[in-house]
This record gives sequence, C-alpha cells and structure tokens, in this order.
Amino acid sequence: MIVHEWSAESTDPEAEGRRLGEAWAPQLRAAHASYLELFAQSGVPAADAVDVARACGAAVAAHAPEVAAEFRGIAAGSGLEVAEVLMLTARTEILARMTPSIPSMECSTIVHVPEAGAPRTLQTWDWHQTLSNETLVRRWQSASGARVAAFAEFGQPAKIGVNDRGVGVHFNILHHRSDGSQAGVPVHVLSRMILDRAASVDEATAIARSVPLAASSVITVVDRDSAAAIEVAPAGVAVLPVSRGETFAHTNHFLDPGLAAGEYSPYETTSVPRYTCLVDNAKLAGIPDARERALAFGAVAGDGISVRPRPEQPDHLRWETKLTVALDVASGALEFAAGAPADIASLSWRRFTAV
Repeated sequence: MIVHEWSAESTDPEAEGRRLGEAWAPQLRAAHASYLELFAQSGVPAADAVDVARACGAAVAAHAPEVAAEFRGIAAGSGLEVAEVLMLTARTEILARMTPSIPSMECSTIVHVPEAGAPRTLQTWDWHQTLSNETLVRRWQSASGARVAAFAEFGQPAKIGVNDRGVGVHFNILHHRSDGSQAGVPVHVLSRMILDRAASVDEATAIARSVPLAASSVITVVDRDSAAAIEVAPAGVAVLPVSRGETFAHTNHFLDPGLAAGEYSPYETTSVPRYTCLVDNAKLAGIPDARERALAFGAVAGDGISVRPRPEQPDHLRWETKLTVALDVASGALEFAAGAPADIASLSWRRFTAV
C-alpha cells in the first residue's frame, strides 16, 4: 500500500476540499469505482448505497457543516458528485446493509497508560487486499484552531489520528443489530469531529453522545493522561475507561455488556483470537519506542495480529493488514508503516506530525 502525504494551505474547508479533489482526482475516482464494485459483491444494490449516502450527508450537514463543505469542495475538484464522495465517507454505513456470511478481519488496537507519561498505543488496519492500495495521511487546521494529522482512505475525512491538543483516536469496526435502523453521522465523520474539536477524552465522549449514528464502531480515544474506548452504535454509546497503569485491547466485538447483547456478526471474523493475542501479550504495549512496540507484536508466535490474504478466497474477500500505526499524543504525531507488524523490520517506519 502507498501512503501519500498532504497538507492543507488554508482554513477554508471548501477551498481545501477542492484543492485536495483536484490533486487526487484519479485516486478518488478509482476509490469510488472500487467501492461500487464491493457494494455489489456484498449484496448492496447501488440504489441503496446512494440512499444511505444521501441520508448520511444530511446528518453531516446538520452536525458537522464544515465537513460537509469539504465534501462539496472534493466533489467540485475531482469531478465526482457530492453523493459519490459521501458514498466513500459512508462506506461503513453502506456495508451495514451487506449480505451475511462474508469473511472479514478488521483491525486490532491496544493502549497502555503508564503510571507517568502519555499513553502508548498500537493499531493494525486490516482491509480488503484489492481496495485502498493508495491512501492518505493529511494535516490541517480545524475551525476550532486545532491542528490535526490523520490517516484515512481517499474520500474519508479521518480515521486514525492526533491533534495538537493531546488527543488521538484509533478506530475499529463493530456490528450491532441496530445498524441501519436510522440515518446518522458516518463513523468516519465522528472520528473527524473528535480530532477537530476535542481536547480530552471527556470532550470526545460528549461529542460521540451528541450525534445520531447509522452504524457501529469503537473509537479508542487517548489524551495525555488517560484513554477510553468509546463503543458507538445507533442503539447507544458505551464508554470503557482506561486508567493509569492499565492496558486495554479492542478488536471487532463489543466489550460493553449492554451493547454486546445486541451484537450482530454478519461474517466470519477472527476478532476473538486477535483480541486474545493482544491480551496475552499486553506487556508489549508498554514498550516506549513505537517501532520497537510494533516489532514486538510482529514477533509473537503464530498469526498474531498480522492478517494475511487467504488464497482460497475470491479476490474481493481476501483481507490483509495494510497499516501498522501508533499515536504520539505528547507531540501530536502518527508513526506508521504500510504493512503488518510481522513485516515491520523490512518496511519504512514514518512519522507524520500535526504541526
């Protein structure tokens, strides 16, 4: 996977969206075509995808108008329709309508909050082998004045990132029976809202509770002193705090008992064995250096959290770990490599700052 870098030049979201759209039009158009194909392969009719995208767009306009303005700019710059940009942003909400029994693996996150100092984190991003082979890390200044650095697929406003106020977010998909039961803000827009506006875990939690959602995810938020996994679903929000001296792991099943009661797994998943791997090797999360932390998890025996494509599956069902990323909230930076923890030794380890 290629991870490109991009920096905003102004604080005007629509102008910056247009600039981004013009610069990355081929990638945005390719992403749109790829996702249309995935939606069809996943049993989601194109008309349903458009309906979900438009409903999500109305929610974005109501709750994050600055992000809606960016989407208008991206559409104008790339030549896509606004609804087509929204389809990329709302891909989680659209895939919540997919046909069951599709094999999947999707991300592992671990956070250690030491007795002193900022949290130490690590996440793998697992996704379809055939999708998102070009992605973006970008920096910008939000309307609140926060400077942000974040990773995302083309067309998404944010996924994993940090701001210069000491807040960072990790991101894992979840599935709940309430998914698709209402229109709502896309979970990737929620991540963007937290990065743009929050200066603490408590503020991030308040933002998550303030918006309607159409799909489920867990956003693990860290600040300079603490962390919390914020599990979100259309049915509600649960907060699992992480205090000093604690280590916390999350994969792709709910850990809050209330939300777990409504869990819906539409596909075969390796969530539990990956979670067990993280818990069994929790001490590795305390390694101070981010690259060394990633190398340590990559050296765990067996598959660990490094997901490999399964050759017996058709192309669109082959999953792999595309990114390994850690957050440095003390300095406002992402550290990452484009690949799995097991391959870190042979990969370029990069640092991308919010300022």
